[in-house]
Amino acid sequence: MHKSWRAIFTILVTLLIVRFSLTRGDAKASKPVSHIGAANFTLTDQLGRRFELAEHIGQPLVLFFGYSHCGDVCPLTLVKLARAKAALGVSARPVQVVFVTVDPQRDTPAVLRRFIATFDPSFIALTGSKDQLAGVYAAYHVTHRALAPAKRSPDYEVEHTSLLYFIGRDGRFRGFGDWTDSQSIVTESVRDLLAAAPRVKV
Repeated sequence: MHKSWRAIFTILVTLLIVRFSLTRGDAKASKPVSHIGAANFTLTDQLGRRFELAEHIGQPLVLFFGYSHCGDVCPLTLVKLARAKAALGVSARPVQVVFVTVDPQRDTPAVLRRFIATFDPSFIALTGSKDQLAGVYAAYHVTHRALAPAKRSPDYEVEHTSLLYFIGRDGRFRGFGDWTDSQSIVTESVRDLLAAAPRVKV
């Protein structure tokens, strides 16, 4: 898709998000969208350390929301991101993939540590209190809903927004990806994120 059309498509998607909640996005936005994302948030990473989003200004981020018990969407998306970084080699080292749980009841730091390590040791996985996470979900327009488990089963699934959020070095949201994107699209999107010039703060 031509870049100008991608920019128009992203703007239309953004308007739909405001009205209908997030369902589908595009990885290549030509400009940051100010009302999506947060200047900062504080959560806890898989090693039990404090994570401050503001401390990562200057580093391109890919933010993804999911949970460790996810059977398909979350693992597949994280595999694509890991392969994208591997394909881009040394140039992709600055990119930080950040996974935020939508299932804090089960996703303790210890659980997240084991889960995220299977994809890429550089990935960060985050959890937090109900109030902390609620603020992050609201900032990124993330929806999630626990489904009733099957009879006699302790497990349950969580429906959730399955978009990738590309955040520039300046900390501004730059565009969407989706878990259904092909490996080549994910890799191209990460490459574009690295190439994007940072926006000057005013």
